[in-house]
Amino acid sequence: MKDKTKRTWLIVLGVLVCVALAITIAGRFTSPTAIDPELNGDPATSTDPVVNIDTPDSAGVNVQINTGNPVTDPAAGADSEGTEQTIQAAPVKPDAPENPTPVEDDHGDEDVPESERNTETPPTYTEAPTVTTPSEPQGGSTNASGAVYVPGFGYIESSGEGTAIQDDSIYENGNKVGIMD
Repeated sequence: MKDKTKRTWLIVLGVLVCVALAITIAGRFTSPTAIDPELNGDPATSTDPVVNIDTPDSAGVNVQINTGNPVTDPAAGADSEGTEQTIQAAPVKPDAPENPTPVEDDHGDEDVPESERNTETPPTYTEAPTVTTPSEPQGGSTNASGAVYVPGFGYIESSGEGTAIQDDSIYENGNKVGIMD
């Protein structure tokens, strides 16, 4: 087969697979759901045990009903019959509150005697003494005994200068050979 023929067959096969997947997925969305017989009003077909629970009499229990603040049921007026259902009744708009009346000034600035105006003395502030803390030495500086200061570690005894040895024979074909200490 030629490359063009192979390519055409692969495209046709891919389209067929996509169509099959689309039909399968669409079929999952339209599958019927199980119907609960208790929701339809049909008697239950299972053999569930019937349990009767007896409650003791409420002798000696006093129930007080608060009639000052009636509690309204938010589900009052709900309709669960037919094809259109309502969850709660239509809301009732409360009455608008009264407009506040403007308050009249009971006196003006000139009604206050001069002796009662601004009787408080303004506060006075004193500067706090400035405390200086000794600063840390710079990293790498040495003290009188020859120790080197390392930030975060303090003064550390110096071990002298480091030595480097250049050896080009540790590589063979670009790979390291041997143990590096």
